[in-house]
Amino acid sequence: MKKILFTLLCIMATMSTMGLSAQDNAKNLNPGQWKHGLAIGAQWIARDMGFAQAEEQVISRTNENYTLDDLKNMYGSRDKWMTVYNKLKAHENESGDIDKLVTTVAAEYEKGAVIKNGMKKDVEKYNASHDGNEVGATTAPDPAASNNADAASTTITTTNDSTAAQDKNASDDKKDDGSHSGGHGFLYLLSILGLALGAIGTFLALQARKENQAIMSDINGDINNMQKQLDKMRSSLKNDHPVTLGKAAKRDTKLNETEALAQTKKIDFGAKPAQKQEPKKEAKKEEPKNEVKKEEKKDEKKDEKKEIKKEEPKQEEKKATILGEPRILFMAKPDEDDNFSRSSSQYEPGNSIFELTTMDGKSGSFTVINKADAHKLALLMPGDTLTRACSGNNIQSTAGKSRIITDRAGRAQLENGKWHIVVKAIVHYD
Repeated sequence: MKKILFTLLCIMATMSTMGLSAQDNAKNLNPGQWKHGLAIGAQWIARDMGFAQAEEQVISRTNENYTLDDLKNMYGSRDKWMTVYNKLKAHENESGDIDKLVTTVAAEYEKGAVIKNGMKKDVEKYNASHDGNEVGATTAPDPAASNNADAASTTITTTNDSTAAQDKNASDDKKDDGSHSGGHGFLYLLSILGLALGAIGTFLALQARKENQAIMSDINGDINNMQKQLDKMRSSLKNDHPVTLGKAAKRDTKLNETEALAQTKKIDFGAKPAQKQEPKKEAKKEEPKNEVKKEEKKDEKKDEKKEIKKEEPKQEEKKATILGEPRILFMAKPDEDDNFSRSSSQYEPGNSIFELTTMDGKSGSFTVINKADAHKLALLMPGDTLTRACSGNNIQSTAGKSRIITDRAGRAQLENGKWHIVVKAIVHYD
């Protein structure tokens, strides 16, 4: 899900950049910017021909808003130069954006590809700080040609041309409004696509969040049900079975006592005929012997009861083994070797963090103890208490969290007397 959102954001950023770039490039230059842009292109052509003066010198002799006519006054009437000048002069009353300007100039020069990048950068730099209104009539001519009548007439002619050019460009701008509607439509399309992608990304994020919450609630419900079943099994095994065994032992004891009494009675009945034939004095002497026999029988009964009691735990252990009674251990934080550093059969506040359930004493599953003080202890130092036994999103970020929820139980095995972590548990904070 994160990858999808990241991809959508990248697409939206790219589309926004393209839209801004297209908006900048699609913006028509005003007449002054177009006119000075042609002069910048002519200056680059003059540089490529090898006779151009530095930009600083051109500006000092004219000004920063120089035109084609200013460059003509400076560079004279060289054949190749005049050819380029006349071609570019024919485009002076046209209009368009920066790309059209650069393409127009490059098309009129045999090495146009050489000057395109440099010219475009200079035009963009100029337009960033000038609105083009500074470019009006031709600036003051070169001092060397100031006395030339042709320069004066050129100035007048240029002034008239510029006025006419402005009128024509105004009408051209109206025409261009329709021609560039497609560019604005493209920008609107990019904006709509960006909004649509943002809405889709938000919807997917909300859906994923709902699904995760539903999955977590189901997992927590399953864990709670398992815990309840384990509690029932413990209570039934600890309470029901010992009582049943105790009753059975009592019944056996009663049966043994009945048999013993029956045997005693048989012995007494057998001794009575002998007592009648003997004198009374001798019968009295034999009474202690009968008492001794009764005491011996009582001792035998006590021994039998002790033996029955001794056998009861063994029977309980056998039944517990057959039924597979789970054993609960409370574990402290794991050490550097991924072994639980300490285990106990009882919960120890301030030490116990995990609860391990084992059926065979060799392997088992563990979860974080569902107690507030155990959660508080683990959240104080998650790096020492949780990360070696658990995994999850932002497991180190515990600020403002007060509860640990186990999404999936971990697995551990008893190795060399220590419980070793085999599979980490998956948790999240609430």
